[in-house]
Amino acid sequence: MMKMIRRSPVMKQVSLDGNPTPDKIKSFRRLEKKAASCRLCPSLADQPAVLSSANGSLNARIVFLAEAPGRFGAGRTGVPFQGDRSGDNFEILLKHIGLTRSEVFITNAVLCNPLENGNNRKPTAGEIKTCSGFLQNTLGIIQPRVVVTLGTVALQSLNKILGTRFSLKQNVAQSIPIQDFTLFPLYHPSPRVTNWKRPLVQQKKDFKKIPLS
Repeated sequence: MMKMIRRSPVMKQVSLDGNPTPDKIKSFRRLEKKAASCRLCPSLADQPAVLSSANGSLNARIVFLAEAPGRFGAGRTGVPFQGDRSGDNFEILLKHIGLTRSEVFITNAVLCNPLENGNNRKPTAGEIKTCSGFLQNTLGIIQPRVVVTLGTVALQSLNKILGTRFSLKQNVAQSIPIQDFTLFPLYHPSPRVTNWKRPLVQQKKDFKKIPLS
């Protein structure tokens, strides 16, 4: 049975000038502080959570959900998809569909950078589960119309929240209506993926299919 994202009753309100309401800003700041103080994952306890105003607009219609911060990217800069080659590719793809960072919100299934011997590693199932509350609350605050998952881990994390079993291989670049938003699974823009699984030229075509209106 598909589960629903818990929405805050105040979050439907948008101020007349189009900016986030004070209630929305307050809710996000509480979540940001909670994430910053979280030490539930022992292996990530010394890594900062990447969740702040640098993630994007709280009124975004589109949320991009990736895997986790990378050590040369958000793990270093504190800004999702900035500072590494994955970020460079993401910027290319975002520009390709006429969007800027200020118009979207970018987050990760796991908010801290998972490392092993100084190198990036995939988040564990336990880390994804522990961070799922932050993801659920983030979506509840922003209330996007579209959630674009980037990669298998991102899609799996949303599957766990929704109680669904969508597959990247079977559902890539498809608009999937969910109760609260449209899910749009895509491949991750990392060099490993663009070189071996989903070339950047194909990812540009995939991004063009994202429902923007």
